[in-house]
Amino acid sequence: MHAVASLSVPFVLAAAVLAQVPDADAAPSPQPFAPGVTYDPAIPTLETVNGHAPGVEISAHADVERYLHALAAASPRLRLVEYGQSWEGRKLWYAIVANERNLARLAAIQADMQRLADPRGLADADATALGRDLPAVGWLANCVHGDEPSGTDAALFVLYHLLAAQNDPVVDKVLAECVVLVDPLQNPDGRDRFVHSTRAARGRFPDATPLGAEHSQPWPGGRVNHALFDMNRDWFALSQPETQARVRAFLDWWPLVYVDLHEMGGNASYYFPPPAAPVHSEITAGQRAWLQRYGQNNARWFDRFGFDYFTREAYDSFYPGYGEGWPTFQGSVGMTFEMASARGIVYRRSDDSLLWYRDGVHRHFTASMATLETLANGREAALQSFVAHRRAGIERGQDGAVKEYVFPDRGDRTRLARLANLLLAQGIEVQRATGELRASAVPLGGGEASERTFAAGAYVVSMSQPASTLAHVLLQPHFDMDPEFLAEQKRREARRLDTEFYDLSAWALPLLFGVEAWTTSTPVTGERRALRAGEATTDAAPLREQPPTVAYVVAWGQNGAAALLCELLRLGVKARCIDRPFTLDGTEYPAGSYVIRVQDQPADLHARLGALARLHGVTPYCADSSWVDRGPNFGSNHSLALKVPRVLLAWDRPVNANSAGWVRYLLEQRYGVPVTPVRTQQLDDVELDRFTVLILPEGGGYAAVLGKRGAEAIRGFVERGGVLITLGSATRWLTDKDVGLLASEAEPRQRPDGDKPKDATPKDATPKDGEPEADAPKTAGKDRPPEPFDYDQAIRPDKESPPSTPGAILQVTIDPDHWLGFGYHGTASVVHDGSNILTPVKLDRGTNVAIYAPAEHLVQAGFVWDESRRQLPQKAFLVHQPFGRGHVVAFAEDPNVRAFADGLNLLLLNAVVLTAGR
Repeated sequence: MHAVASLSVPFVLAAAVLAQVPDADAAPSPQPFAPGVTYDPAIPTLETVNGHAPGVEISAHADVERYLHALAAASPRLRLVEYGQSWEGRKLWYAIVANERNLARLAAIQADMQRLADPRGLADADATALGRDLPAVGWLANCVHGDEPSGTDAALFVLYHLLAAQNDPVVDKVLAECVVLVDPLQNPDGRDRFVHSTRAARGRFPDATPLGAEHSQPWPGGRVNHALFDMNRDWFALSQPETQARVRAFLDWWPLVYVDLHEMGGNASYYFPPPAAPVHSEITAGQRAWLQRYGQNNARWFDRFGFDYFTREAYDSFYPGYGEGWPTFQGSVGMTFEMASARGIVYRRSDDSLLWYRDGVHRHFTASMATLETLANGREAALQSFVAHRRAGIERGQDGAVKEYVFPDRGDRTRLARLANLLLAQGIEVQRATGELRASAVPLGGGEASERTFAAGAYVVSMSQPASTLAHVLLQPHFDMDPEFLAEQKRREARRLDTEFYDLSAWALPLLFGVEAWTTSTPVTGERRALRAGEATTDAAPLREQPPTVAYVVAWGQNGAAALLCELLRLGVKARCIDRPFTLDGTEYPAGSYVIRVQDQPADLHARLGALARLHGVTPYCADSSWVDRGPNFGSNHSLALKVPRVLLAWDRPVNANSAGWVRYLLEQRYGVPVTPVRTQQLDDVELDRFTVLILPEGGGYAAVLGKRGAEAIRGFVERGGVLITLGSATRWLTDKDVGLLASEAEPRQRPDGDKPKDATPKDATPKDGEPEADAPKTAGKDRPPEPFDYDQAIRPDKESPPSTPGAILQVTIDPDHWLGFGYHGTASVVHDGSNILTPVKLDRGTNVAIYAPAEHLVQAGFVWDESRRQLPQKAFLVHQPFGRGHVVAFAEDPNVRAFADGLNLLLLNAVVLTAGR
C-alpha cells in the first residue's frame, strides 16, 4: 500500500489554522521550543519541506520520509539507515546524528559496543580505556502506537535542533559525547491509518470536541499495526516484522538508554520515570538510580517551561515485552515517556482548557533533549554501568541458584526449535547437546532435585552469559511482586477501586510453549555446541526418496504437523484424520494422526510433500501397507475425511482488534489457512454456508451489533453444519437466552459464604420428617441471640463479575478422547487475563474439553486473587457443544494471546481443521 500523501495544503496553512479555530483566543501564544537558540539557515526547516511548522499538522509517513531525506542531504552530521519494512511495505528508518569524527567511525563504535556487550575476555583496564573514548549511544523511539503521534513530529524537531542549533551548549555537549539514534516512526501503517481518519474528518476548523470525529477513530484505530498487534507488547514475542527489525537494530548498537515516547489520555499531563510499582526484581539498583537521574533532569527542564508532569504513577516496569522493559533487561536503561494526547490538532479537556498537538510536540522534544543531556553528562558512568550489568550476567551462572536451563529433545520438536530460535534472535546464547548431558536438575516450576541424563539434541541456556538476565526473565515461571504493592491492590479491590496492575503478571515461555524444561543447580557436563541465530531445527529426517505404495502417515501433536496439514489441504491434497491411537509397522500414532493415501492426489504430491515437510520440520512415514497392528484401520468409522478449512472472521466493532489480529496472524502466517474478514454488522448478509468455520474474537457488545437477525443467521449456519468458534468475552454472547448456543453461563463473583445470602434457603429444599418448616424464621431473644451485623457482607454488591486476573498462567486439564484435545497429554498452560469464568456444561449437552485444574495445581505463575483461586478450579476453559449438524467451540479465554502461546495452537487448529464434517 502507498503511504498517505501530504495534505499540508489546503488543510493547514501554519499559524493561520490557529487563528481560524473557534476559541483560538483562549490559546496562549506558542512558546518557542528552544528559547534563545538560533539556527543554521542551511538546514531546512519542516515548514520549508512539508509546508507546516512543527506541531501545526500531524505528519504522515510520506512527510516524515521527505523531511528525513532533506536533512540527510543538507547535513554531514546525519546518516539515514533503512532498518526494515512494515507489513504494508512502508520503510522503517532511524537517523544517526553525531559529530564528524564519530560519524566517520560508526563501524568501530558498533564493534566496541559489541565488546562491552560481551565482556568475556575483556580486562577491566581495557573496558575503562574504551569508556574514555567511546561515545554514549542513546536511542529515541517514537510512535509505536500509530495514534500517539506527537513523538514523531517531536523527533523531527530533535533532529533539526541537533543539526542546526548554533548557540546551544546542550547540543554541543550531546554531539561531543554521544551518538544519537532517532527512530521517528516505529508504526507507519498504524500512523497513516490514524492520520487519514483524523484528516478525513476535519473541516475548515480543527474541532476540539473530545468525541468529535477528528478524535474518534474508526475500527481498528491507529494504535495497532497492519496485523492489529500492539507492538509495545511484542518485544520478546517477536511476531511482527517491525519488531524483528527493531531488535536486530538494537543488537547492532546496544544503546545505553532507550526511550519509548507515547501518549495517554488528554486530561493527563506528562509522565516520565521513575516508574510506578511493581518494578521487576531483576532491574538492578544501578538501573533504578539511572531512572532517578534521568527523571530529575527531565523535571528541571519541565520546570523551566512550567510544564506539569508526574512520576511513580500508572506506568510500571515489570513486563519484559515493553519497549522500555526489554532493553532494560539487556542492560540498557529503558524508559517510557507519556504525553497527554490531543488525538488531533486541538482537544478540549474536562476543565475546558485546550490541549494543542503542538503542546505534545514541545513536551516530547523537551524530554528528549533533557534525556540526551543526562546521557552526555554521564557518558563514562553510563558505559561503566552497562558493562557492569553484562558482567553480572556472566556471573549469574556462578552465583545464582539456577546454573542452566535444559530443554530435552523430546515432545514437540517444532516448538522446541522455534523457542530456541526465538531466544537466539534476542541475543540470548543457546547451545545444543552433541552427546549426553548430566546434571543435578529440577523440573521447571519446582520439585525434587535428582541426577539427570539428557540425550543428545537437548537445548541448553546457560546463566553464565551476558544476556542471562533477559533469559532468566523469559524462562523462569514466576517473579514476585512487591508485597506492599500487592497488599495495596487487595485493599483497593476489596473496596471496588480500580487496581494498579498494568499488564500481564506472567509470561514464562516454556510454559506457554508447552515444552519440557529443567533447571540445574550444578553446571551441566557433556559436549554441546553454540547455535547461531536461526540454526535450531527439529533434525527431522528427509522424506524417503521412493513414494509409498499406500499412504503417507503423519503423527499429530506437533505444531509442524498441523502446519503441514493446512498447507496440503489448501493445495488440494486429500487427508483423513484417525480419531483413535493406532500402531503401524511397530510405531504408535496418537489420536488425530492423519493419513494421505497416494490415490487420487495431485501428480507431484511426493515432491511437494517432501519440500513442505522439510519446511515444517516433520517426517511423514511412507506406508507400503495399510495393515495396522492395533487400533482403527485407515478406513475405519473412527476417522474423518478432512475438509479444506474456509474461515470467516468477524471484523470491526465490537471485535477486540488485538484478538482478531492474533487469530488471523496465527492462521494465515503460521499455518497457511486463508481467512476472510467480514464486518460484524454484515454477517447476516454473507453466504455463511460457503465457509466451514466462523470465528468471533474477543469483544463485548455482539448482541447490539448482530441483533436478532444476525443471531438467527449464525444459529442457522451452525445448525446446517458450520463450526462456530468464540474466544473469551465473545463466549458470553453464546450464553444469552436469546442466542441459546451454549448451555453454560458466565459465573458471577462468589460471595464468601458460597454465593448465597445469609438466610437464603434453596428453592427446592424440603424439611425432613419431624423438622419445622424452613420458612418460619426463628425469633431472636429467648430462642437464640441475634447475629452480629456484618458490615462488609452487607455492602457487597448482590451480583458482580469476578475480579479480573492480571494475566496469570494457569493449568488446565484436557480430555484426550475428544478431538479438540488431540495432541495433548492431559494438561496445558493458559493465560487467564480477565474475569470470564464459565460453568461446565452438562454431560447431555456437550463436553468440557478443557477445565481449570484443581486448586492445588491451578496457578503456575503470576498473580491470582484469592477468590478466583477458589472459584476457578474445574470450571470450563474449552467447551464443545453440538448444535444441529454443526458445532459450537467456546473458549473462556483467548488461547492466541499475543501469538506467543505456541503450546495452545493445536487447540485452535483442532477446532478449525478437525471439526467440520463431524
